[in-house]
Amino acid sequence: MKTNLLRPLFDAGKLWQGSTETSIEVTDTGFPELNTHLCSHGWPAHMLIEFLTDDFFSAPTQCALATWRSQHDARWIAFVNPPLTPCTERLMQEGIDTEKVDVIDAPTDQFAWCLEQLALAESTRSIIAWETETLTSTQLRRLQLACQRGQTQLFLVRQLTHRHQASPAPVRVSMNPSISGVEITVFKQPGTNARPPIVVPSELSWIQKPSPAQRITCVSQDSSRLH
Repeated sequence: MKTNLLRPLFDAGKLWQGSTETSIEVTDTGFPELNTHLCSHGWPAHMLIEFLTDDFFSAPTQCALATWRSQHDARWIAFVNPPLTPCTERLMQEGIDTEKVDVIDAPTDQFAWCLEQLALAESTRSIIAWETETLTSTQLRRLQLACQRGQTQLFLVRQLTHRHQASPAPVRVSMNPSISGVEITVFKQPGTNARPPIVVPSELSWIQKPSPAQRITCVSQDSSRLH
């Protein structure tokens, strides 16, 4: 069979060859150095992406917020079983419309089903979920297919111990805290080989931004001086 007949499958991320770059729709990671380590220079927009880490909240949430910050899509985003309640103030600081954010606490025995329904929903653009049960290869494969059909991005946070286990997820990265930030290793992705680890800085600048309440107060004070 001619290669050009397979090109749509390569471009859709459903088939790839080692050391062969593919062109797929992506979202900016928010970190230029990380973009260069990823196929097509960003997180795949319609795929299952595994975040393997022992830092179960800070690093994965930082990466999700960084890419959501650059997205201009009217669809919803979702947190599924986050270990800590997402901070509304933080989301507002990142320019995320909090009226289009779902926080879902899914029972363990319905976790995989819940993710699949969210990924298939036309109203969902991106999800970050924390694994509460060890998903099987069949469940992970179904999630990947759901992402493709629903054109949804799914960040699945899993324990670092899963790194040496096979997974049908097209993109897998490990995250480890370091002195200067977060060390990220992209060890599986479509169309290219594993990349060496890089360190992205901890994103703490949002703490220094004035809160919405402070901004409203400042505007009111400035307006009062006009009278």
